[in-house]
Amino acid sequence: MVGSEIKAIKAGRMIDGTGAAPVENVTILIENQKIKDIGPNIQVPPGAETIDATGKTVMPGLINAHMHCDGPKIDDTFMVKLSRAREVGLIKAVSDVRGYLEGGFTTLRSCGGTNGLHMKQAIIGGFVSGMPRLFASGLMLQSTIGSPFKYMAPEYLDGRSTKIIGSAGGEVVYCDGVDECIKAARYTMSRGSEFVKIWPRRGSMFNPEELKAISRTAAQMNTYVCVHTESSLDCKNSIEGGARTIEHAYGVEEEVVELANKSGAVFTSNLSCWTAIKQFGAEVGRDSHELELGRKRVELMVYGYNNIRKAGGTLALGDDSGGESLVQALGGSAAEMELLSKNCDFTPMEVIVIATKNGAITCGIDDKTGTLEKDKLADIIIVDGDPLADITILKDKNNIKMVMLEGKIEIDRS
Repeated sequence: MVGSEIKAIKAGRMIDGTGAAPVENVTILIENQKIKDIGPNIQVPPGAETIDATGKTVMPGLINAHMHCDGPKIDDTFMVKLSRAREVGLIKAVSDVRGYLEGGFTTLRSCGGTNGLHMKQAIIGGFVSGMPRLFASGLMLQSTIGSPFKYMAPEYLDGRSTKIIGSAGGEVVYCDGVDECIKAARYTMSRGSEFVKIWPRRGSMFNPEELKAISRTAAQMNTYVCVHTESSLDCKNSIEGGARTIEHAYGVEEEVVELANKSGAVFTSNLSCWTAIKQFGAEVGRDSHELELGRKRVELMVYGYNNIRKAGGTLALGDDSGGESLVQALGGSAAEMELLSKNCDFTPMEVIVIATKNGAITCGIDDKTGTLEKDKLADIIIVDGDPLADITILKDKNNIKMVMLEGKIEIDRS
């Protein structure tokens, strides 16, 4: 009975996202937004809507824990994206974000750029439909030496005022010294940021006192700091400065991962972004420096992610998609799962945990979603095929037969 508040999924195979072995022929009972029960002999109440997933795989909705809402075109160079009005990017980002849900991603974390904040408000307000759950950080914090450009006009480096530079993914608040960093953190949160993003560039990390001041300020508002990092030293400094999520983790060493484990910090991946630049960048006019950077960074990431695995760290799926348009040339965000399985030591099951349970941990919602367990939100996808046998099937949206977000069927290709 379509529209019933109670649904029952008859699953041929269930991967619950915890890393446990798949279970055959189970029933998942859903009432309103949550999973009411799971098991092989669940009684389905009369009048419940029954969903036949025999012969298919049922698993948690996927989570992209590092993306953006810039709305780039696939052939954009940095300067082209820089010159486009942010409002145009926001309009395109609506279809981009909807596309994540169509591909089985029920939760996104937008790591910088005011487009993400606008999108979040539009989703909450019901102004756009068919959208995933979204967490967003807006204006990012950057020191005056951390600009993406080698030289900047002095008026753009005034740490005592807000300057918005660049495309939607490059909007920053410049700040130097403890007092300015506290003010900047408060300012970005006052503008709606759900967590504070620090965006140092070319090794321009804030000093320890500045990092700790930003982290303390975020903690006072019951939130956290995430940091763009470009080396193992960046990761170490960020963790010691109180950051909770460490983005990209290029070349992170095992001892730094162990430090993260003690502090509760987690990492996000980024293979798709730089693999795509390395493979397709020349075709769309990316310069030789960026192509070489892509080659080097892919090597550093593979090294770092294998160290995260060996040291028992927590890695979540990220890919910079929605900021780096060429990710689509690889097959979208699910390509990150393929690359982690193909290039690193992760098994397909471990990759699924990265894209579900670990994503929920990174977003701070692991008590609510990320795994298929009783009393958790019914964020569920039904897949035609077995991703444990072939992780690449998740790249094809046609294989995602159903997407359910908090118990509501959002996509139905059955």
